[in-house]
Amino acid sequence: MMTFVILHYNNIDETMECLDSLEKFNSNIVVVSNSKDYDNLKMIEKRVSKVIINEENIGFAKANNIGCKYAIEHFQPDFLCVINNDVIIEQKDFITQVEKLYKKYKFDILGPKILPEESDSCNPFYAYKTLDEVRARIKYTEKLIKIYQNKFLRLLLNIYLKLKAPFRKEKKTTNGSSEQLNVALHGCALIFSKKYYKKYNDVFYNGTFLFHEEEFLALRAKENNLVMLYSPKIELYHKEGSSLAKKFQKQKYDSLIFRNKEILKSLKLLEKEMLKQEAKD
Repeated sequence: MMTFVILHYNNIDETMECLDSLEKFNSNIVVVSNSKDYDNLKMIEKRVSKVIINEENIGFAKANNIGCKYAIEHFQPDFLCVINNDVIIEQKDFITQVEKLYKKYKFDILGPKILPEESDSCNPFYAYKTLDEVRARIKYTEKLIKIYQNKFLRLLLNIYLKLKAPFRKEKKTTNGSSEQLNVALHGCALIFSKKYYKKYNDVFYNGTFLFHEEEFLALRAKENNLVMLYSPKIELYHKEGSSLAKKFQKQKYDSLIFRNKEILKSLKLLEKEMLKQEAKD
């Protein structure tokens, strides 16, 4: 038995399309809303087991933890499938394949193949593994914020990027072609087994607002010898970032500043958690 937990934020079209793709499974669905778009939420309520409306936007991890706690308390599923509202699952034997993979690997957390290929979303996910990597990214992000906040620096950056564009090679990321254990997994779609959620009060690390949830799960996995599995036998489609894009629409630099400030907060929390783990080791 699988229960789906979906985080909704303003973008009703994405959420409804996601729900359409889940109808075939006849599973319990919990939607957690970080926005009070009540007319839209009435539409969602007709389609799901439960809608939870937060008083304010509390971000990714906290909202999903609320949805997961409700699902665990009321449905006690064998698997919690936590997906973004811009995810579509077309694979008819998705749940059957998850059950087969659990029998084989007894995984704690499972990640799917993420379509379309060569997008920014893929599994296994590259997560920062060392303090040096995190600290370098903190410095880089702080520089970006200063540039985006200054019109003159933005102009210089745009000139630099235009000059560099003809020589820049695009980095193409793809999903792994075979099953892999003990790898980091992308946060747009994660399947947690009962074996996992019985160990923790919160499914996700509860301190972040947005970004880098993958690294916190990877840290938890490393510290507690959890089984993290990627398998291309299950797959889904991810539209990627549509809710955030809709929030800011044409306000390009507002979006970039907001995004990087949240990234910076998460990175600084990650640095602290890594230091704690290093002290234990």
